[in-house]
Amino acid sequence: MKFFKLPLIAIGSLGVSLLASCSNAQQVSTPASSPPVLVAKTAPGGQIEPNTHTGKAHITLKTAAPLKIGKSTLMLTVTDAKGKPLATKNVTAQMVMTEKEMKGMGMDGMGTAKTQVKPGSAPGMFEVQTSLPYGGNWELKVSVKDTQPSSAIFNLAVK
Repeated sequence: MKFFKLPLIAIGSLGVSLLASCSNAQQVSTPASSPPVLVAKTAPGGQIEPNTHTGKAHITLKTAAPLKIGKSTLMLTVTDAKGKPLATKNVTAQMVMTEKEMKGMGMDGMGTAKTQVKPGSAPGMFEVQTSLPYGGNWELKVSVKDTQPSSAIFNLAVK
């Protein structure tokens, strides 16, 4: 039995080293060939304006802190053209990473993150809960399907 102890330790150490090198490869910052970070425009009061917008409803986003890998909570506000909160109920959100961004990180396909929309404390307010699996440039795609159908896309950097 003592004869097998040294080779087992060597093989175990090699396995741990390979595992560590694989996990470190995913934590390396985005290569220079990947697209630049597209950060959404911040308006007065800390609200983030969408990079693209359609429809009559105005959709803004607010985050408590810079987005990081893991669980995050974002606050959406849906108002009419005059800034009055819209009592809308059918709001959806999807957090995606484009194929181009994924390719820049050495991965194939389009990335998605679990996202759930819950009504906020007041009309026109919504809480978006998401769990981001890795850093990079993400897009939050928001859609309002009742009252004043509208959509917005927010570009967000996750570190």
